[in-house]
Parts: sequence; C-alpha cells; structure tokens
Amino acid sequence: MSGLSVAHRMYLEAVLDMTGGYVLDFSNASFANFFRELNIDIYDIERYPGFGDSKANRIRALWKGGSEVEISASLHALAEYLDARKAAGVSYADITDEQVERIRTISQSLMRTTPEERATSPANDAHATFTTEATLAANKIQIEIHEDIYNHIDQYLANGDYFHAVEESYKLVRESLREKTGSEKATDAFSASNQEKIFGHAPQSAAEKDFYDGVKYLNMSIQFLRNEKAHTPAAPLEPNLALHYISVASLAYDLITRYVSDDVVQKTEELISAKRRSLSASAFYRLFKGGKWLESIDLPDDLNSLSVRKVLKKKWLAEVDFTRSYDHSNIMVMRLEVVADALTKADLDHLLELPTVDAHGNDQEAGMLPFLEYMQQQFPEKMSNKSTTWIEDKLRENET
Repeated sequence: MSGLSVAHRMYLEAVLDMTGGYVLDFSNASFANFFRELNIDIYDIERYPGFGDSKANRIRALWKGGSEVEISASLHALAEYLDARKAAGVSYADITDEQVERIRTISQSLMRTTPEERATSPANDAHATFTTEATLAANKIQIEIHEDIYNHIDQYLANGDYFHAVEESYKLVRESLREKTGSEKATDAFSASNQEKIFGHAPQSAAEKDFYDGVKYLNMSIQFLRNEKAHTPAAPLEPNLALHYISVASLAYDLITRYVSDDVVQKTEELISAKRRSLSASAFYRLFKGGKWLESIDLPDDLNSLSVRKVLKKKWLAEVDFTRSYDHSNIMVMRLEVVADALTKADLDHLLELPTVDAHGNDQEAGMLPFLEYMQQQFPEKMSNKSTTWIEDKLRENET
C-alpha cells in the first residue's frame, strides 16, 4: 500500500546510487542484515514480488509492494545509516546533509499515525487517482502497461500481431472517452462541459488548464493515428514501434481513467453503509460469509473498471479503522470486498497489522475472518503466509 510517489522514487534512486543494481556501499549480506533488523525480509519474493534479485531491485520491490510502515521505517533507517557512516569518517561525496534530511522528510510523509491524520492529510484533499508504475535505470525506462490495455491486447501480442495490438489499444482509449463523455472523438470529448467527467473538476489554475489541454492533444494524436491505421490494410508492424505506440495508448488511457468522481465514491460508500444498516448482526454475518451480500447490491457501473477499483482501494485502505465499533469494522471490510481483486498480499498483511482495540480496551475487530476466508476462496494467489496463518490461528482459537 505504498504512497511513495514516482518523483520520490526517482529522487531516492539517484541519492542511493541505485544504478547497476547497487544500493550505497551495501554488500548482499549487510543489505539483508540491515533490513532484517527492521523485521523485513528484503529477499522474500512472495511478500515483495517482481523486479529482480539485485539490491536495487529488491528495494524497488519493497517500495511497490510493502506497507507504508515498512517503507517509512526503512527510509528513516537509511537516513540514520548515512549519518552514522559520516560520523564514523566514511564520506559519501555526492550525498549532502540536505539530501539525507529530505529522505527523512519523505519517510515522515508516509506515516499517518491516526485515522484523523490520514483523513486530514493533503493527499486526501485531492481526487483519488491511480497511476501505472514506471521505473528508471540509466537510459532505460520500464513501464507497466495499464492492466485494462494489456488484458485487452495480450492475445495479439502473444501471436505477434502487433498491428491489431496497437489498433485495439487505441480503440480502448476511444471507447473509454465515449463512456465518459458520449463521444469517442477527442476533439469533441474534451469540451469544457466534459472536464469534470474526465478530470473530476474544472481546471483550478493556468497550469492545470495546460495539463488538461496536454491530455486532450495526446488523445487527439491517438485519434488521428488510429484513423490512419483504420484506412489502411492491416500489415506487419515493427515490434519496437508497436510497443512505443502501445505505451502512448497506455498513458492516454491512464490519464483519462485515473480520476473517480466524488459522486461515484459517495454513492458507493452510501450503498455499502445502507446495506450494513439494513441487516441485523446475525443476518449480516450470514450474508457476508462467502461474499453473498455482493449479489444483493447494485453498485455504480464505474466500478466495472479495474482502474476505478484500484482508486477506491487506495482511498479505503487509508481510511480503515478497526477501533471504532463492530459495525464500523464491518463496513470497512465490506468496502474491501468490493475491490477484492485489486488487493495485494501486502495490503492484507497491512490490515492485519492495524490496531483493533478502542480507548476503553475493547477489541472492535469484526468481520476480518470471513473477509480473509472470502479472499482465500476467490483470490488464493493474493494470500500471503501471514494471512493464511492468521486464518488458521483464528479458527483454532474459535474451536477452543
């Protein structure tokens, strides 16, 4: 559930000298020991999947898949490490005191110790967004193609049909514009009256207006590039060029689907809360088991998009509070079942680390067991060792 921004990741990679797979002057052994002291197994590819085995790739995997607590603690420890090495006479000529202090600032920005602080954080004042991952190493950029795009064109890529892979990726962008605005033509879709539908709000500054125009022109380029292909016979397309075209489509799609309107968020949350309020405790747990309650609720059509579900996942994970009441905890896990396919192993582990005892010493956690059983049944690949063991321990506890 990392809140580490792309800008922060790029900054940290530069300061920590992560080119070539290295991180500062760590050896493999000292690197593993450094994180072990933080109770982080940095080489656990199940907990922190992807990237690779180098020290730089392991920390990138932590930044992508780790919890904010883990990432914040590790950044703080790295800043302390740099200070300690400097005090011991080891000089990092290219790392200034200001840069070390900024690492601490980034660490602190990830930590919001109470639900109230999370709710009032500037990050929650803006419309929730989701952006695909991108990493930089020397002059090579590794871009994660938007999942909606990739799932739509993977059959063409697998067959080497790059022409239709590009054509279909452009088609998906235009279809998304049509769903949002009623027009798939970028020249019409980006009218002033549609800005709130696409971006969540009208531009608040000249700079934001320039950004909106930039997204408009990017989508216009897709419109005209697709028109050119639509009026020419299908022909073999050079793979390298095709992948560049697809990355442009992914960016355009990302920028027009990453905003979720306040109306959709409010309507979804109200539907979930109303469903819980309509049920007695016994009726709720009977319907909640196995996710049966989801069959009796009509969610907004916007939630059919994985991008929207990822946006809501990020928002709701930041708002989870298991210390208020049983009913409130129920609503928190109901929300998470709505976006279950967007959750990760690290997300589930994070939930298990949250406090559950209120100010009076009463445990207010409720619904976690049927929620994790639902995840285990529907999405077994998302279950970590920790979440699986938690279920087993809880079931044994209930038997005694």
